[in-house]
Amino acid sequence: MKCYNHHDRDAFAVCTNCGKGLCLECAVDKNGRMVCKDNQKCAERCNFVKGLLILILIIGVISVLLTLLD
Repeated sequence: MKCYNHHDRDAFAVCTNCGKGLCLECAVDKNGRMVCKDNQKCAERCNFVKGLLILILIIGVISVLLTLLD
């Protein structure tokens, strides 16, 4: 696996937030977890995706329930 930011470098770790491969320059140890050096943007992006998936799941459940009630 190659670094997400530096395609010519081998990945040293995988971000526990987003799953991207990271080289030594891009990885940071945060309380025993390897994360992107730019952790704030990574966390915001991951939280957005998680929120979007939850919203899609809720809409799907509501659709199924409405179909069953008809």
